[in-house]
Amino acid sequence: MEETSGLYIKPVEMGIVDNSLVMKIKTDRQKLKPTDFRCYVYTDDYFLMCTGAGDNLPSFRRGTISLNMKSRFLWLPGTYKFIFALSSVYMGVMEFRLDDEQQIEFLGMRPIEIFSPEDIASSFFGGDMEWELLTTMPGTRQLRHEAIEEARRRHWSVMISMNVEDYARQPSGYIFTCCGNDSPAPPIRCFHRQLNAKGNIEVVDCNTLYDSALQNPLDGFNHLFNETERGTTICLDKVGALMGAGGRVIVTQLTQAALDRKYTLWLSGTQQELDALFNVYPSLWRLFPETKRLTILPPTPQEMVQNFFRQLNAWDLKPTEQAFHQLAHTILKGCEDRTLANWSTRDINRFLQEHVMPKYLQRLVDNPNEFRKDELRPEDIDFSKLMGQATDYTETLNELNQMVGLDNIKQAIASAAHRVKIFSERRQMGLTTNDKDIYHAIFTGSPGTGKTTVAKKLGKIYHDLGVLSKGEVIAVDRSRIVGRFIGDTEDNVKKLLEEARGNVLFVDEAYSLYGSDNSNDYGRRAIECLLAALTEKNSDMLVIFAGYKEEMDRLMTMNPGLKGRFPYEYHFADYTAEQLMQIAEHLFEKDEYLLTPDARRELQTTIEQTLRQPPAHFGNARWVEQYVRNGILPALADRLVESKAARALTREDYQRVEASDIRAAYRLFKPETIELKPRLRVLGFSA
Repeated sequence: MEETSGLYIKPVEMGIVDNSLVMKIKTDRQKLKPTDFRCYVYTDDYFLMCTGAGDNLPSFRRGTISLNMKSRFLWLPGTYKFIFALSSVYMGVMEFRLDDEQQIEFLGMRPIEIFSPEDIASSFFGGDMEWELLTTMPGTRQLRHEAIEEARRRHWSVMISMNVEDYARQPSGYIFTCCGNDSPAPPIRCFHRQLNAKGNIEVVDCNTLYDSALQNPLDGFNHLFNETERGTTICLDKVGALMGAGGRVIVTQLTQAALDRKYTLWLSGTQQELDALFNVYPSLWRLFPETKRLTILPPTPQEMVQNFFRQLNAWDLKPTEQAFHQLAHTILKGCEDRTLANWSTRDINRFLQEHVMPKYLQRLVDNPNEFRKDELRPEDIDFSKLMGQATDYTETLNELNQMVGLDNIKQAIASAAHRVKIFSERRQMGLTTNDKDIYHAIFTGSPGTGKTTVAKKLGKIYHDLGVLSKGEVIAVDRSRIVGRFIGDTEDNVKKLLEEARGNVLFVDEAYSLYGSDNSNDYGRRAIECLLAALTEKNSDMLVIFAGYKEEMDRLMTMNPGLKGRFPYEYHFADYTAEQLMQIAEHLFEKDEYLLTPDARRELQTTIEQTLRQPPAHFGNARWVEQYVRNGILPALADRLVESKAARALTREDYQRVEASDIRAAYRLFKPETIELKPRLRVLGFSA
């Protein structure tokens, strides 16, 4: 109950019916018009559920205000604010809590103070389409709170007739750290318009500003810089691209334009991209005050549920009540076990396309007489895909664990990956995390022991965990790094680091960079150039030095600055005969070949004989693969061609590997390792 200035107001009924908030409010005002009552319902973090407008207009009768407010979103358990204004006489907020059974507990009512957050969210932002978009976008909690606080500061400055334009104005503005997987451009545009900022806003993908294929690679930037209207806010998205060619020109010119008040400059990117940018361009910090650094967060479980049902609505699918509740419950569980933690809007639509629509349409085909348009039933939804599923991160760890041998490496990498994951979750919860965020590693061991393969897995794992933005493997050796003339090596390293940004830089036989006692050897200069990149925190790059253990140990002593840059070291032991036999059997199994018992014994014998007297530069798993693919299978093919002249071959003939194939391969092929130079670029896993 509330009495003030002769006004009496009291809620007498509250409930959720058919996804509508039903309310009755008693007041001593007997004659009211629809325009006399305005109301808005928010969650406690200002997610706008519905307004008392359009089809939700209240009705009045003998001092009773009746509302039936349909929401486009689900009424989930939590705390809500019902903000209202009556006859421009009284503004108040009723707070209530909704439980799992959609029962309402009334928490109380209080008046609203002028320019309070509730006043701004209703009187000033209420009815604004951009505000409605901003409040319902996943991950925008910080942005909408900042919009409210900025509006409060602006209105108070007008109230006290204080000219704060010159005092408060900065040459530039906001930094947005992007933690989710959806594009940040839509919320940034809505946020800009909600601030009532002067001029337009251009959200620009930095990858479009420089194109080496053009005659003038900076054509994209020049068009932006020269054609954009003065006073525009330019928000640079994916700022990691500014670490590449042309980045210095772009940053220098836009920084000066911001200082000259030609443009307002905003930045957007991942934490790794932003940290790397400010490491290279530290003077940028002065353009962005601490109070204007915001985070576009991953969606909360509640936001994930709302986004799912928003996309269902876009597909014109209306769940039955049973499907409605089962789907909402499953999504919340999927967020809890982190199956859905990183899902974007694109992932949701892919799920609907692949795991809902086919079953929905098939049901309609099979039961045309039961057709009811848009009715989505529980049997149309593959709920198993929404919870308890392995993430890409865990799937890659499983792939690593399936590799033969390498037990100590598997355990060490899993431990390092778990640490990164837990530290990331601590940061998202606002907990202090003393993590240096440097993951460079040394791989030691003989050729063919799995170093490059594990590097690919590591790139994929760190990409899934958010440490690397792409996760591919760039494999190089001395020939690609060290130049012939003065300045060549520095240019090569610079280009290599640009290519490796977001990826794993795998330097094979890294000790060859110190392969000469000559102090003028350009390889030493390459090491010095790499040192700067190795010390960057959140560098969005993982550098792996690989080679024989003794030589790698010697390299670490030749340059004392290197050892501390590589916190992880993994030693790849030579494979045993049993492990090489496992690898060979996996190769046969993968291509559907079957070893006879005699062939299996013969293969085991030849592998053991080879290990007793291994050829020079023995290639371990690489040798086995060459033995199978270049020796045994060609021998099998020769035998089958000869057999075809005498009889018709069966399916089993094409699958069966016999002992004679093994002997022929070992006698005639004499398998020895073939020295393979690292490819210039090893494709791994892209972002």
